[in-house]
Amino acid sequence: MRGYRYEALDGVRGLAAQAVVLTHAVEMAFLPTHGTGAAITGWIGRVSVMTFFALSGFVIATSLSRMAGRDGRFLVPYAVHRVARIAPPLIFAIALTFAVGILGRAGLPLLTRTGEPYIMGVLAFLRGITLTFAPSDATFVIDNPLWSLRQEVYLYAVAAFATLAIVGRGAWRATGIVLASGLVLVTANRFFYLQSLALFGAGVGAARLGGHPGLRRLAATPVVLPIAGLALGAPLAFAANPGFVDAMSAWGPFLAYQAALGLPLAVALLGLATNEAPAARTFARWEGAASFSYTLYVVHMPILVLVFSVRAHFGWASGRTGDVATLAAAWLVAQAVAIAAARAVERPKPARAALFGALSRLGWAQPTQGRA
Repeated sequence: MRGYRYEALDGVRGLAAQAVVLTHAVEMAFLPTHGTGAAITGWIGRVSVMTFFALSGFVIATSLSRMAGRDGRFLVPYAVHRVARIAPPLIFAIALTFAVGILGRAGLPLLTRTGEPYIMGVLAFLRGITLTFAPSDATFVIDNPLWSLRQEVYLYAVAAFATLAIVGRGAWRATGIVLASGLVLVTANRFFYLQSLALFGAGVGAARLGGHPGLRRLAATPVVLPIAGLALGAPLAFAANPGFVDAMSAWGPFLAYQAALGLPLAVALLGLATNEAPAARTFARWEGAASFSYTLYVVHMPILVLVFSVRAHFGWASGRTGDVATLAAAWLVAQAVAIAAARAVERPKPARAALFGALSRLGWAQPTQGRA
């Protein structure tokens, strides 16, 4: 650890999650799929996801450094920590998604992004909670934003195997090299995997090199945040272009630009984590939003789909006033469900203890690891 303070970074995470929810709600309430408004909200949502990737790289780098520095036998505790963090809210989100899907099968036309039919059943549910869902599964059709969570789990795996390649010896090092490079090669031609890896890697680099005095001075420079903001907002100058929405996910130079945004993002995050500038204090005021941000991210879309579908099916709250009211109601319901659910399922410490206890009974982990 290099004396990083995470209050401001937690605030960034909480605000990014809120931005994703709000943009999705605005799109459902007001915007055609390929209009200028959809381009603007789509880019804001993409920036939020990219911020998540860079943030994860920063945090995972410090976590792995601490674990691997003890004795090198870190893969099991690292995996347990990640599963305990991710799995309980994810299982809840998939259950909620399937509940919405059942209502759709019962006669409520669902306003999903694609409007396509979806597959349900035990196997589809298992694919959802393991993030191996197919494009036709209810998980993907109803809770489409989970694509980024699947990529985040991939990044966790790459980081673990790359660390093994660095700290391991002999066969362990070779195994780490093969697994890390294999994961990258297998996913290289898939949507946004290389970009997410670049963003995550920039966060890792900022965390690992953050003790360098020159880099810290650079990160503390007052112009870093404005420059990062300009870099993130510059593509909005082209949002009126009819091809902007498609280019955001399909045009090579634009995807390369998104990967390159990891550098200003990572430096800005390092600055927020290492100084008490007014911007850091401002973001720190939002740290409470991070306590339910992950649950909010994974549950908000099925809630939005349900609220807007019910409104459309019954013809409630017509007109622009109705759009605004429905947007507000959907946002509030998403917040309430996420806050309530997070208190029950976004609790990694007891989940870790339970997992370590089960593994210790199988002889796969030491009981003391649960207190790490």
